[in-house]
Amino acid sequence: MADIYVFIGPPGAGKGTVGEMFCEKTKAVHVSTGDILRQEMAAGTDLGNKVKGIIAAGGLVSDDIVAEMVENRLKKDDIVANGCLLDGFPRTVPQAEALKGILQRTNHRMAAVVLIEADNEMLITRLTSRRMCSNKACGAIFNIIAMPPKKEGICDRCGAKLYQRTDDTREAALNRLDVYAKQTAPLIDFYEAEGNLVRTTSTNDTPEVNFARLMDALKK
Repeated sequence: MADIYVFIGPPGAGKGTVGEMFCEKTKAVHVSTGDILRQEMAAGTDLGNKVKGIIAAGGLVSDDIVAEMVENRLKKDDIVANGCLLDGFPRTVPQAEALKGILQRTNHRMAAVVLIEADNEMLITRLTSRRMCSNKACGAIFNIIAMPPKKEGICDRCGAKLYQRTDDTREAALNRLDVYAKQTAPLIDFYEAEGNLVRTTSTNDTPEVNFARLMDALKK
């Protein structure tokens, strides 16, 4: 039985940054639903070909297909041995219900759902100040206010150029926060009722301080 973790919280709360630190420290496998979709398509599996067809037609991949891919991934030996941090799933209560069934069938345990809370204005500042590494294999994220790169416009990790996402404007940030409130925030009540919810706070401290706060919350 492996321990499964989920981090939830509004966009800009730092889930990606502390999630990376969490996996490095605990050796839990980072499982991104986006990565699973790409891997399935690249491998030419039945599910992957189905997804490729849906995307080519401009459709949305259904919860059922995503859940099936997640279930297949959770059966792999690396996760059985080390557990994992799920990234991008669940985003809604129906997905959380599906995950509950997946964990029962794969004999894994939901160790904790960590809610990372943060001040709205800080989130907007973070979202509009974010810069992404253009090298997809690297995927580093910077913030020109809270965590700037050593050299302006250049990734510290791989040397590739940094760019600002088109949805990192204030208007787009407000819209993303609104979508989170409507679609994902209901997970808070769901997991509180399940007894899995752990709360922590993200502030303008360094990522190391926010990560230490998260790890302390998990110990309580």
